[in-house]
Parts: sequence; C-alpha cells; structure tokens
Amino acid sequence: MKQLDIRRLAALTSLAACLVSLRPARAAVPEPAEEAAKPAVQDTSRFLPRWLHLHAAAGLGWLASPEWMRKFYQAGQGYELGLEVRPGPALRLRLNGDYQTLAAVTHASFTFAASSSPKSAPQVDSIVVESRSTGWIGSARLEAQMALTPHLWLLGGLGRGYLETGLHSFHQNLVVPGGQSTEVMSLDYHFPGSSGWVWLATAGTSYEFEVFGPRLSAEVRTSYLMLERDRLQTWSIRLGWGGY
Repeated sequence: MKQLDIRRLAALTSLAACLVSLRPARAAVPEPAEEAAKPAVQDTSRFLPRWLHLHAAAGLGWLASPEWMRKFYQAGQGYELGLEVRPGPALRLRLNGDYQTLAAVTHASFTFAASSSPKSAPQVDSIVVESRSTGWIGSARLEAQMALTPHLWLLGGLGRGYLETGLHSFHQNLVVPGGQSTEVMSLDYHFPGSSGWVWLATAGTSYEFEVFGPRLSAEVRTSYLMLERDRLQTWSIRLGWGGY
C-alpha cells in the first residue's frame, strides 16, 4: 500500500513539473539605450539657417581702362564677403559686399593756355603732377551664378558703389609777365576722372574644387563702373571659400 502511495506521489510530482515547464516564458522589458536616454545636443556649428550660406573671397584687382587712366594705377588687393541661397543644384543667388584697393602712382603732365588774345597766339604752359596715394572701390551687388558643369560656373551681377580715385585737385600760383608789371594768376587743377557714386555691372567665371574638405573656387571677373561722365573697367582674380 505504501509503495502505491509513493508511486502516485512521484507521478503527480512529475506531472506538475511538466505543466510548469509548458508555461510560456515572459520576455524581459528592454531597457532604453544610454544614447537614446540622453537629450539631443543642439548643433552649434551653424549660426545661419540651413537655407542660407556664407562665402568669402580674396585676391588682386586692377584698373583696365580707360588707357590714359590705367597707367596711373597698380594692382591692389580685393576682398569679398556675402550670403548665398541655392534654389536649385545649378543656380545660386548671392548678395555680396566688395572692397577693391587702387594703388595710385601718378606722374602726369598737363598743358594749358596761360593767356590768350584775339590778335595773338595763346601762351601755352605746362605743369608736371606727381602724386602717390591709394584709391578704392566699395560696392554691394546682387549676383546670379549658373553651372555649366559640376565645377564650372558663370556669374553676373549688378550693384551700386563708391569710387574714390585717391587723387585730388590742387592749387597752383603762376607768375605771368606783362610788360613793365607782372601778374599772379591762380589756377585750380582737377585730375581727370572723378570720385563719386557709380553703378557697377560684373561678369565672370568660377571653377570650384575641394582641398581637404572645404569647397574652394578660382575666380576671374571683369567689372564696369558707370559714372556720369566716365566709364571704367576693372579685372580681378580671386580665390574663394564656399562656406557651408
């Protein structure tokens, strides 16, 4: 009788163990990863909206025409800084600020009529002007760029600026003989070409390349400065930085 009870108890124990083993195991609740638990860090590498880009350039520029004025200037440094939007992969629109120096080394000779009368030939005299100074061109312009290839771009723009020739008028006293007496004549000379506000149109080309990450460009452009009486042309070559 006792052996039968022991067998029954063993059978019930085995059955209970099987029932426990058939119960589905519960999955452990996943814990959040450390990276996900941390708050997102704000991107401080940009201070402009993502649709707005910064660019800059620096190089050399010189006065190309008119010919009589070109010989009075040497090449000077030029700088550019601006903002850019990109409506499409092959189109860019820019708002630029530009500053170009004009180093003037002047040696000019002026001929003038010191006196004249209806019955005699005019008395002609001349004066030599030597001056060393620095002029500049400061401007702001709107510019569009269009891609011909992934690296080659055409550019054109229109703006407004100020031309300072760096050469100013000067005063000269002349002694003119007149028989038994002499006469002191005062003359004011103005250097050809004048300082003032100008309209500025520009056109050129730019080739882009990358060096260790930053987008750089080599640029050649010509600009036309339109004064009331004068028309000037400049050329420049610059190395640009495409920003981000």
